[in-house]
Amino acid sequence: MKKTIALFLAVVLILSFAATGAFADDKVTLTFAETMTSPERTLVLEKAIETFENEHPNIKVELVSPPYESAETKVASMLAAGQEVDIVEIRDNTVGSWINNGFLYQLDELVKDWTGKDELIDAALLAGASMGDATYFIPQYLYVKALMVRTDILEKLGVTEMPTTTDEFLAVCKQITDASKGQYAFALRGIGSPCKTTDIMWATEVPNLRLDNFYLTEDGTFYMDTEGGRKALKDYYELFTECCPPDSVNWGYNDQINGFVSGITPFLVQDPDAVGSVSGSLSPDQYTAIPMPLGASGTRYLDYGYAGLAVAANSEHPAEAFEFIKYMISAEVNASICEFYGALPVNKGAYESSEMFELPVYKAWADEMADEHTVFTKFPLEDPRFTEYSSTVHLAAIQSYLLGQSSAEDMIKTCKDFWGY
Repeated sequence: MKKTIALFLAVVLILSFAATGAFADDKVTLTFAETMTSPERTLVLEKAIETFENEHPNIKVELVSPPYESAETKVASMLAAGQEVDIVEIRDNTVGSWINNGFLYQLDELVKDWTGKDELIDAALLAGASMGDATYFIPQYLYVKALMVRTDILEKLGVTEMPTTTDEFLAVCKQITDASKGQYAFALRGIGSPCKTTDIMWATEVPNLRLDNFYLTEDGTFYMDTEGGRKALKDYYELFTECCPPDSVNWGYNDQINGFVSGITPFLVQDPDAVGSVSGSLSPDQYTAIPMPLGASGTRYLDYGYAGLAVAANSEHPAEAFEFIKYMISAEVNASICEFYGALPVNKGAYESSEMFELPVYKAWADEMADEHTVFTKFPLEDPRFTEYSSTVHLAAIQSYLLGQSSAEDMIKTCKDFWGY
């Protein structure tokens, strides 16, 4: 009898331990490594993770937050070493090398039956497949250029209609510039990959750019080495020499923002996160954004910068990791995270649920992305030579050209020869 009671108690104890997870724990733990770390942003992510865990009691998410300056290097080292990482944040400038190094899990089978992909804007789907035929990441937010405008300054200077073409834009810039009064028109991006800022405006002079390579037309011609490309370079030179502060050839992002906020340069080409940078100094009635102007091609080419989420190649729980990614880009969560950044959400529903993205200043990005004249193209980020080109070769060539130290033909040859086109 004592043996029977003891056996019964042992069984009860085993079942009790199993139920509480003391002997068996079926909860999956995911490691999520962020790369765009800041104390405030980490708090936003932690709040999202808490809600996810409440909705998915079988999944626990541990957040790894390396210091911002070394975060991408740290996470890449973890992936290279095969450490336990399940979800990683990636950016457009690093995703190519991470894919080439085998760090990321191919998501196509998981994406195939995911009905939520229909909730994403077209640019997000394009970005997700931008590194070839396979999908390795899901964008979380997008950076798309628009023309920001100091409406109050333009009104004072007698400009009542916003430019819709590059020719109108250049004419307005010349009209309002008065160097003797310190009044210029355009906040040039002189350093820090200017090819991804101002250049995207002038490429609209060139018809039929390839969708998978911003630098080539559909017949394989280098885009600068065309009639439209030469017009673009001529207009670019006139814009700088006649309408920009001379020292803007060395301006970075903060200089652009300062020029715009001060009113010295009331036109600025930037991504939507610039709204957050200027909103602390300007009220909504002082500025807005308008779609990028159309050139001779009648087409507006937009490059889509992005940051997103991927599953690590060595994850033991890819399905659960993808479940977390789907949650992070659901309408409400996507909206709250993008509100923190000011970047564009990828979920269509985020634009409807967030008051922030209903503000007039954001309407330009929504309008131009939906416009029939807009074509999404991309820089060849997957090419290992792109970093050298954008940060060294093109930068030196455009500065030399704008300063009158070389000709347009010299610049075309330098850039064309680098790529071997």
